[in-house]
Amino acid sequence: MAGAAALAWLLGGCATRPGYEPVLHGETMGSQWTVRIAGHATASTSVAALSAGVQAQFDAVDQALSTWRPDSALSRFNENDSGEWMDIDPELAVVMAYGLSLGAESDGAYDLTVGPLVNLWGFGPDPRRSIAPDAAAIEAARARVGWRKVELDVAGHRARKAPGVRVDLSSLGKGRGVDRVAGYLDAHGVTNYLIDLSGKLRARGVNSSHRPWRVAVEQPVADDPSGAPRTVPAVVELRDSSIATSGDYRKYFESGGHHYSHIIDARSGSPVTHATLSATAIAKTCMEADALATVFMVMPPDAALRLAEALGAPGLWISRADGAYRLVHSASWPHE
Repeated sequence: MAGAAALAWLLGGCATRPGYEPVLHGETMGSQWTVRIAGHATASTSVAALSAGVQAQFDAVDQALSTWRPDSALSRFNENDSGEWMDIDPELAVVMAYGLSLGAESDGAYDLTVGPLVNLWGFGPDPRRSIAPDAAAIEAARARVGWRKVELDVAGHRARKAPGVRVDLSSLGKGRGVDRVAGYLDAHGVTNYLIDLSGKLRARGVNSSHRPWRVAVEQPVADDPSGAPRTVPAVVELRDSSIATSGDYRKYFESGGHHYSHIIDARSGSPVTHATLSATAIAKTCMEADALATVFMVMPPDAALRLAEALGAPGLWISRADGAYRLVHSASWPHE
């Protein structure tokens, strides 16, 4: 159920002056991160110190939420099949709380226990696969899936789950990391920045041209090895908010004439088959945008639009029919 990014930062038509808009960068959660700062940080905080602090925030979230690290707080929770209450990392409690609430709001279209199905289809920590699993294997995995199989005591930092259930926070972790970095920058007096982790973006203030940060939603096509520029069907001015995109066109396999993407619908146990190629969401926090983009991609287009309208969440969907791209957006989607 994890998302694939199709967002790009735009300069907005003005060159960046050396030393005026420092760019911090590093690696986390298997991806590259960048932080662009317009203006200057507080006098007492050097760029190097800010960069180290940003990395520490990302590392803390990865240590709590990673499904790939056997020593993460999430991995320890997943390995506990006692069915009893277990003390968990406060970071894990916060993120799981939002995931469970979105599961309820989406009637199970968003399901943070989708892990066994993600692994079965070859998109998790287990080895990749090139053929679809059989019906019996899918049903066996579905028996271990269901967001109602997880109980959470947020205030007490504890949770429990049914034996065999595996929580997957891939569609929340990167967004949560970006939010932690935003809080860190705020605390250090940085008032104008754009954080980007694998296409999960959060902006505050303005860029070095004193204009809102501009973000392009790219055409949902597979990576072009020629490096040719992509068509940009939508551009958003991001104002103290976050944006994320989920799509089915980068992580997938084909077998027997069928296209199987990594966007898994926990209710059916299989990759989605509707016409949506990508879904983009805007929200106050990047964790929310990350998860909303995923559930907007999981749900059939009409149902996704209804959910976006009910939540007041700006959403944009791109599909393709008869060789042409089609864009649909919710009422609250911003326009240039």
